[in-house]
Amino acid sequence: MMKPQKVGGASVREQKAAALDELIKQELAKKRAADAVKTARLKALRLARDAAEQAEAEAAPKIKRRVRKDATPK
Repeated sequence: MMKPQKVGGASVREQKAAALDELIKQELAKKRAADAVKTARLKALRLARDAAEQAEAEAAPKIKRRVRKDATPK
């Protein structure tokens, strides 16, 4: 059985593993950034929708039903 080659103090296997780890970390960072953008966009849309609904509710006339005091049920 042969020993792994040493290049610059680390074996080739260790260097490949380190390179693969770095690629995985970069992919995870990209995914997290994309998720953060998506979450922020959805939050902004929700807040805009809520504000529009609140403005609509405030602008709508309040309907009050009047009941005559002297009216007798038939």
